[in-house]
Amino acid sequence: MRPEPRAAAFLWDAVKFARNVGIAVGTTSLETYLEGGPVAWATERQVELVGEALNNLRKADPELAERIPDAHKIIATRNVLVHGYTEVNSTIVWQAATQAVPGLIPILEALLAEVAPPD
Repeated sequence: MRPEPRAAAFLWDAVKFARNVGIAVGTTSLETYLEGGPVAWATERQVELVGEALNNLRKADPELAERIPDAHKIIATRNVLVHGYTEVNSTIVWQAATQAVPGLIPILEALLAEVAPPD
């Protein structure tokens, strides 16, 4: 089955924002991250945007989105960041930013290469 035409755009966005997560959090320790401030705000926003891109991908091409491990958890994290700010667990966001998101990037890049091969 051919991927939905917008799938490449949503994957491209997800890759870009996932890379930005690494830039935002950098080498910040958990202790420093928990103090809040610009690093935490930037990291949360980029994690939120990864989730938004994957949510859009899931709506546009559910079969392709199913190939992304834990896509539903990433989207759920986005929902908490957007709608449940009083429930945000900064330790979980930091762990996602420093452990889960870096492993997600190669998966997203491989899927993007499938749906939008380089010229």
